[in-house]
Order: sequence, then C-alpha cells, then structure tokens
Amino acid sequence: MQLGLGAKFTLTVLIILAATTAANTLYDLEASARFHEQQLVERGRALGRLVALVSPEAILGFDFLLLNDYTREVSTQPDVVYGVIMSPEGEPLSSYVDETDPFVKKHLRNGSRDALELLRMQAAREELINLRFPISHDGKVLGHFLVGLSREALQDEFRRQLAVKLLGLAAVVLFLSIAIHAVFRYRVLQPIQKLIAASRDVGRGLHALVDVKASDELGLLARAFNAMAEGVKKEQDKLHRQANFDGLTGLPNRLMAFDRIKVEINRARRSAQRFAVFFIDLDNFKGVNDSLGHAAGDRLLVTTGLRLQAAMREGDTVARLGGDEFLVLTSDIVGEVQVERIAERLLQSVAEPQDLNGRKVVAQCSVGIALFPDNGEDVDTLVANADNAMYQAKANHRGSVTFFTEDMNTRLRTRVQLEQDLRAAIELSQLRLTFQPIVDTVGGRHRGAEVLLRWNHPDRGTISPAEFIPVAESDGQIVGIGDWVLEQACRCWSTWRDSGIHPGFLAINISRIQFRKRFSARLTELMSIYGVPPEALELEITESVLLDDDHQVAEELDRLRATGVKLSLDDFGTGYSSLSYLKRFRFDVLKIDRSFIAGLPRNADDVLLVKAILAMAKGLDLAVVAEGVENGDQLGFVTSQGCDFAQGYLFGKPMTDEDYLDYLRKVRSDPRIPFARRPHATSLAAKEPESGRPTLRSEGDRE
Repeated sequence: MQLGLGAKFTLTVLIILAATTAANTLYDLEASARFHEQQLVERGRALGRLVALVSPEAILGFDFLLLNDYTREVSTQPDVVYGVIMSPEGEPLSSYVDETDPFVKKHLRNGSRDALELLRMQAAREELINLRFPISHDGKVLGHFLVGLSREALQDEFRRQLAVKLLGLAAVVLFLSIAIHAVFRYRVLQPIQKLIAASRDVGRGLHALVDVKASDELGLLARAFNAMAEGVKKEQDKLHRQANFDGLTGLPNRLMAFDRIKVEINRARRSAQRFAVFFIDLDNFKGVNDSLGHAAGDRLLVTTGLRLQAAMREGDTVARLGGDEFLVLTSDIVGEVQVERIAERLLQSVAEPQDLNGRKVVAQCSVGIALFPDNGEDVDTLVANADNAMYQAKANHRGSVTFFTEDMNTRLRTRVQLEQDLRAAIELSQLRLTFQPIVDTVGGRHRGAEVLLRWNHPDRGTISPAEFIPVAESDGQIVGIGDWVLEQACRCWSTWRDSGIHPGFLAINISRIQFRKRFSARLTELMSIYGVPPEALELEITESVLLDDDHQVAEELDRLRATGVKLSLDDFGTGYSSLSYLKRFRFDVLKIDRSFIAGLPRNADDVLLVKAILAMAKGLDLAVVAEGVENGDQLGFVTSQGCDFAQGYLFGKPMTDEDYLDYLRKVRSDPRIPFARRPHATSLAAKEPESGRPTLRSEGDRE
C-alpha cells in the first residue's frame, strides 16, 4: 500500500513518541518496583531484627510456644511467606509457613510435610527474598531467624501499573497522532498539495500562482514557485510570440497566418461564406536594401506592415510571410468588386511616400488574390494560387492586382514539370550548343560566332530559351547550365584548333545568377584546362547583370578583364540605364538589339536610334555588333554608318558544332563566302521559328 506524506510523517512521529514514552514508562515502573522492593526488604529486616532481639530468652528458657508465637506473628505479616528459627546445628526450633501461598499449596498437595525440605524449596524460589538474622546472647549464637518475603504483590502491582501506563500511553499517543496529523495536514500538506496542483497547471501551459500566507520555509517555497511560474509564463509568451509572430514587424508570421486561414475555412464552410487571400510582394525591395542599406529596408517593411493593418478592418489578418512578402486575410466577401476595392486600398496605402535616410521613397507592391472556395478549399492551395497570381501581376505590370485564374494553375503545373525535366536535361544530353556566325560588315569576313543554347525535349520537341531560361534562373539551375555551356564552348574551340582550324572568337552569354557566383575563377580554370587564349572568348553581359551592387559588379568585371577576355554589353538600348552603365563600367563591344535592326532602313525612328548608338559607340571607342541582320538593305545601312560586325540569318542560322566545323573549313578555303553560298542550318536549326533564337538568355534567337 502506498502511504502518503502525511501518513508517513504521522507514523514516524507515532513510533518515535511511542518508543520514547514507553521507555520512560518502563524506567519509571522499574524504579518504582525497586523502591517498593527496597521497602519490603527494610520491613523484613525490621521484623527479623525484632524477632532476633526477643527470641534469646525464649530459646534459653526452651519456651517453644513463645517461639511459635513469634514465627507465626511474623509469617502473618503481609508479603511474608515463612518464618523459621533455626538452632546453631540447623535444626528448626520453630517455623511457620503461609499455607495460602500457591507454591506452598502445591507442595502440601503433593503430601510433603517436611519443614526442612519445604524451607530449601522456598529458598530456591527467585520470586522470594530470603533474609537471615543471627540470634545471639552475650556474644553466643543461639540460632538464626530466617524469613521469606514474597515479590508477588510487587509484581502484581507492577503489572497493574504497567497496564494502566500502557493504556494511558496509547490514549496519549493516539491523541497526539491525531492532533499532529491534523496540524501537519493543514499547515504542511495543504500548501504542498496546492503547489503540486499549481505545478501541474504550469506543466499544462496554464498560468497558476499559489497564495502565500506564511513566512516560514513553506512560504519561501511558495514565493519561489510563484517566481518560477511568472518566469515560465514570460518564457512561454516569448516562445509563443517567436513561434507565431514576426520578430521585425510584430505581425503574425506564416505559421499563424496559415492557422487563421484554417479557422476561416471552417467558419466559411459552416456559414456558406466567401473570403479572400491577398498575397503581397514589394516591388524592387532589393534596390532599397542595396542603395539605402538593410536598416532602411527593415524600416520600410515595418512601415508597410503598419499601413496594411491601417487599411484593413480590425477582424482581418495582416501577416508577414518572410522577406518582402505579406499576406492579408479578409472574411465575409460579397463579390470580386469588393475584393478589388480592398486590393486598390492596399496598393494606395503602400504607395504613400515615406522618408528613409533623408530620402523620399515611394514603394510599390504587386498583389495576387485567391478566393475561397473558388480558387481552393485548403490552406496550401489558396496560398499557392494567391502567390501564383502575385507573380503574374509582377509579370504583367508591377504595382498591379491580379485575380487567380485556372489558366495560371495550368501554367504553374507546366512550369513545375519544366523544372523537373530541366534537371535531367544535361544528364540525358538533351541540351546542345549551336553557333551563329559573326562577320565583318565590310567584306563579310568571318570573325567568330555567338554560342547559343538549345533544348531538344523528348516529348515537346525544341523548347525556346525564352521559356526555360527564366525557369532555370528562378530555381538556380542556371548556374549548372551556364557552367556546362562555358565548358562545352571551351572544349569545342579547343577541338577545332587542334584540328588545324582557327575558329575565331566565341561570344558566350553570362546569366546574372551565374555572374554572382565568382564566375571569373571558373572561367580562368576552364581556359587553363582547354588551353583557350583570352582573345578567343567574348563574354556577353546584359543589363540585368549590372543591376546588382555596383561595387561587386565592378570588382568581378575587373577580374574578368584581368583574364584578357573581351566584355560585350548585349541587347543595348532595351534597358533603362544603358548610358549610365557605359559610364560606370568598361566594355569592349556593344551589341545593338535586333528590335532596332528589324525596321532598317525604312523606319525613321530605328534609323535615328541606330545612328545615335553607332555615333556614341565610336565616341567611346567601342566595337559594335548589329544583331538580327536578315537582308542586304539592313547590312548596307549599318555598314554605311560604321558598324563593325553583323550577325543574323543573312550570314547563317545557328548551327550544330559539326555543321559549324564544316562552315569553318569552307571559310578557311574562302574567307569571304558569298551570302548565296552560306551553309544551311541543320534540321535542328531549321525547326526554329523565325521569331526566336535559342540562347542562354531569354530573348529570341533571330540575329
């Protein structure tokens, strides 16, 4: 049986108290018994001395009757069993035995009347006190007086007192046990039980405190527990906030936002209501971080969160999912018009000018919207569809609102499948390089080729780079693909050179993502492995590469320039800040985008733009390549304006490495191949539509 603390304490106190009291009682009883026995002995001695004093005259006078009177008188005294007067020779002169004594009765029943034998038997009894007194007269011993005192009465009294003491002890112990248990239970157990109950509540996550009514050790323990409970509560609140709220803005985080969407789904199902999920992403937030610093970016996020909250109702949820992404959940939606008004209100609240580091900043955001149950009936589907709609809004026009449609879902599934297929494309040899010649505008002498990328999908056929390059850049596969393109280009150039043919230079497009991965170190390694000289490579960089931090871009460009390779600014004129890039960064070549060449020489606007670009390039001592030259009129115009090189279908479509090798052999025999005898593209190239060119970047391939 399991005993509680109160029972154990009471039992322990009971045992100690009983043992102590019992020992004290036994000691008192034994002391009392010794005292009464001593009194009995003194009384016996008094009787013995008296008889010894009066007996000599009766002995000398042979007055045995008087002696018998003496012994009988002594023996009838309380607690005296026998009295005997013995002669010096040991013969009894007078004796008297108390026949009421149980031992004597037994002896008499056995038929023994021998006084000496009875005396010897009495003397051997432990419960008797045997005393012997000499009887003398004038110095002569006349005999002895023997008296036997019984301890029976003393023992009976001892047992009686012991019983009384034990009963009293039991009553006292019982009373004290009850009293101690009651006091212990009230003063000790109850506070401890309250502490135990409060501890269980704290263990279940409840905030529980105990009343402190004493200043003793239990009071100190209660105060310590309350302090601990307060600390646990603060830590729980802190952990709960860390787990459910964003540390920067104080808004609900992704976990809590998803939980609230679950709750809203259950409520909307019961009441047959609709609600909307707004996925919000700040436009060009990276530019704020890069130009004003991360502290300013953090302040922008905090301000955006506050503005979104102010634009919504009290019962709506505004959460920060991470980075520059926010989510808004609003319930009881009537229709799309109401949702669109809410979205416009969100756009306006974010777009209000604000001061960051002394500069007035106007932020914009793109908003994607998913409705329940129209666009999904679970959390993951709703958020994913709202996210997809947000990216569509960014693609359409930044700072806009887009509702999710099923067509977006189809494109999303296609994109996911494309990502999966692209991961295996290199291993399955589905990616191939093609080469499109670059020639002198004057005379058509071969100078080199641009390296272009093609993907021959086993099911879908040729997939345009405009479709798969953005996917590769978004999920990071472009780094591996770009490295493969660079290595294959170096390998092909080395193979052609080893075969005795000078292939000219190879212009290779560099992705923005690839450029950030310390591209110069990898380039130097591959040039060393394949023995490619610096003049054999020209790196084409688009303006998107230059959007990153100026300092880092400048350092990487300096490292590339230190290798000796040429740097080309591709698709010039299609971005927003080409002139500023030409001012800040050094380039060797400028490529005019095909969109400006297509209208030559009849489109007056294209004529003016191309003239201005060529004049500026010459002023900056830059070589110029015209992309997308398809007819003699276009070639004649750019040649007349001083353009150095041309590239396009007029000189050759993109070719496989085998076809390009044949082209190089023909060029070797006749450096100025007439355009009418230019080699045809392979069947792989012939399938390419006129409007697109396969390249490492996402633009068209028609040059």
